[in-house]
Amino acid sequence: MIAAGTAFLVREDIANYWIKRQLAGTLAEALGAAVDLQGVAWKDGVLRAQLFRMSGGNYAFQSLEARDLRAVVDWRDLLGASEQPLQVEVAAVDVVYPPHVEPDKRPDTPSYHTSSSRPLDLRVAKSRLRRADGRGWTVDGAQVHAVQSADVWTLSVAGGSLSAEARSPLQIEHFAAENRGGSWSIAGFALKDASRGTMTGSATNHGGIWSAEISWQDLDPAVLVPAGVSSHLGGRATGEAVLKEGVLGGKIEVEGAETKSVGLFVKLASLLDHEDWERIPWRIFRFNFSMQPDGRMEVDDLLAVSPKGLAVRGNGAFATERIDADLRVGVQAAGRPVLAAFVPVLFSNREDGYYWTRVRIGGTPAAPTENLSTRVAAALALAPAAGAAKSVVEIPGAASEAIGGLLREMMPR
Repeated sequence: MIAAGTAFLVREDIANYWIKRQLAGTLAEALGAAVDLQGVAWKDGVLRAQLFRMSGGNYAFQSLEARDLRAVVDWRDLLGASEQPLQVEVAAVDVVYPPHVEPDKRPDTPSYHTSSSRPLDLRVAKSRLRRADGRGWTVDGAQVHAVQSADVWTLSVAGGSLSAEARSPLQIEHFAAENRGGSWSIAGFALKDASRGTMTGSATNHGGIWSAEISWQDLDPAVLVPAGVSSHLGGRATGEAVLKEGVLGGKIEVEGAETKSVGLFVKLASLLDHEDWERIPWRIFRFNFSMQPDGRMEVDDLLAVSPKGLAVRGNGAFATERIDADLRVGVQAAGRPVLAAFVPVLFSNREDGYYWTRVRIGGTPAAPTENLSTRVAAALALAPAAGAAKSVVEIPGAASEAIGGLLREMMPR
């Protein structure tokens, strides 16, 4: 009786003695990873730690660091297993994943470690998930509630932001998922941009392979397309996509689309009096796309029609180190009789009320190339030969051919 009373009175000393000598090692053995604990103490039934850090082991992440931990736990449970869930509150967690690697160079998918000890109920006030090299997606500031029992983790996330390299961030409204033995099932998620745009969807991961269905409404295009593209495109995007076997494919339509500072349009406008195509609104702007595992974005069935009398059709691809596009650009013939004079110097044909020219784009995002400038420059150099036609409402066929022939004769060989 006296011994029991004495043990109760000195329980904090016993618990703290054990913590300093054994807790980090016990956790390391249970977790199968290197563990570092700092500022740990047990007082009045509450276990506190200033820092918990773990790394190594067979985990998907490279390291995990948690600060200001708090757990209400009986001192005797510190010395052994318990069937009661351990409730832990954490002020902040920083999870770092290994650097991005190409799909064909990835190691085997890790088997998620599950502890045979007591269940865990974890609440994190602020979390950050990122890759060591800064690539890929980053979660910052999210509140997380995670419950682990046997080999099942259930997660609920709210708040914070989700962002990718060089893309506008999305705010997290909610995210619900379950991990069972390393396989993920994301029942649903909802994200929103800085304005009224939303993105929703669901996903699964089995054997390291993701599949997903995603849709978005009134979203900022900067969320969806690379920075080199989004900096020239405004409006609100609506569409849907499916992720299968590493490829994300879908369609996008941009309402209220506007392009700005697109060089090839500015060059074409230089052929016409009193027309400025630095900023162009689009009545129709839509395309299909596929995002490859290596980050390459491919676009096809592009159709864009502007009330300014411009139309674009074509396809292309955008990657970190390379741009490729094959476009047909049309300028509306009505009210622009001078355009006929530039066939075939610049325009190849007239169809559907437009004069069309083919544009090839290549190079890199930092130094793009195109085959339009030289043809526009030649057309501008020969513009005086066609100047008399500008006051004509419509160039007769014979006159058009005559002017076109003159331009061809004057073209440098």
